[in-house]
Amino acid sequence: MNSNDKHQRTIPSMEKYPSSGLSVVVVGGGIAGLGFAIEACRKGHDVRVLERRPQFVELGDLMVLQSSALHTPKLWPGFLEMLASCQYNSPNYFKKFDGTFIGAHHPGSDDAPSTYVNRAKFHGILEEYARQQGIKIEYSANVVEYFETNDAAGVKFDDGHFQIADVVVAADGVGTKSWGLLHGSKAEPINSGFAVTRVTFPAGPALENPIIAKEFEGFDHRVSLHVGPDSHMVVGKTDTEICWLLNHPDTDGAVEDWSYKASSDIALPHVEGWHPFFKELINATPNHEVTNWKLMWRNAPPTWVSPLGRVVQIGDAAHTFLPTSASGATMALEDGYSLAACLEKGGRERVALATRVHNTLRYERVSCAQRMGLKNRENFHKTDWDYVREHPEVLTSTIGLWLIHHNPENYAIENFESCATHIEDGKTFRNTNAVPGYTWKPWTIEQLLAATDNGEEILDEGDWS
Repeated sequence: MNSNDKHQRTIPSMEKYPSSGLSVVVVGGGIAGLGFAIEACRKGHDVRVLERRPQFVELGDLMVLQSSALHTPKLWPGFLEMLASCQYNSPNYFKKFDGTFIGAHHPGSDDAPSTYVNRAKFHGILEEYARQQGIKIEYSANVVEYFETNDAAGVKFDDGHFQIADVVVAADGVGTKSWGLLHGSKAEPINSGFAVTRVTFPAGPALENPIIAKEFEGFDHRVSLHVGPDSHMVVGKTDTEICWLLNHPDTDGAVEDWSYKASSDIALPHVEGWHPFFKELINATPNHEVTNWKLMWRNAPPTWVSPLGRVVQIGDAAHTFLPTSASGATMALEDGYSLAACLEKGGRERVALATRVHNTLRYERVSCAQRMGLKNRENFHKTDWDYVREHPEVLTSTIGLWLIHHNPENYAIENFESCATHIEDGKTFRNTNAVPGYTWKPWTIEQLLAATDNGEEILDEGDWS
């Protein structure tokens, strides 16, 4: 998508619910914030987005949108047609680090197949769509404090002025300032010991290399995951660009900052002994410049809502994910659809109850998706290749059907009142949107890491497939 496309494209207006009378301030204009803002606008809420940056600058790497994140956007006229412009039209091909083919898999449901997209272009589509629907986005709005009363919530900016609304949605990622209001302090992250090196660049020059060209021969689009000792790499190609992401032990002082630049040479030791394609691909990176993002783990607290219920966290502000979960963007969008629906069901008279219902409906599902990310990482980095030869699905089917076959908007609508009664009166309520046969129980990253360090396999009851 070039800048002229935005001016030439006409996007139909959404058919909106009657006005709810709710004013909502969204802090953070990332995928979670914009996804929520669009759906909240459709649900009849008055929405304003505050973005700290003076303009949006997103990295153009690869991410997956699972089926569950694509049901609600069907109700946004023209959106799926826009989405097609940034999709990788390919199943996921799985290979061993030496080039051995393991299998191919395209997860998703028949009515909403999962898809791989370019992150920067997808974010640009969300921004463009939000603006076309009349949603106000304010840039250079640096929020330093959240607050609330029984009747309203607000934020304070770094220049001292305030903004008030009925509800404030914290969608400002891992650096959110909402932690003070919700929990008193921010929990320290846990160093995973891993980093992810990533970059996207034009395909043309790289394809002049015969080894790279041979790997992509016959493919206009391809997504592939390559599994190696203690590292794995995801490679994406369209007819115009190539991206690669290497998840590897952090031996070069990575920083949890998307603006942190490093040399692509740091990736080379982690693909030593791999198929020659990987060294050639890394060396084809323009100017040898990549980002090197430190992977930090955070235990997601069960409470994402402020004491008076007027401030609610979504996306990375509430819960972070390992890349191996392939669920971060999906869960962020699911949060948005669920919260918008709960606020519509609750209305102005039940705002605090609506945010708590949303939290209750979402927490166990998100927790299971986080846990799945660590399970997948263990499979990718400590692979039993003899077992994989007989059971390739251990690598090719890592996104469970329980995760894919879900509609978060409908689930919120159908379960709102029973969950509200549970919160208000203590009536029994059990979520049905997580792993079948699994009874959720509290866990921490520290517990799982200790188990894996002791050589224990993470086994749980229920059907995670």
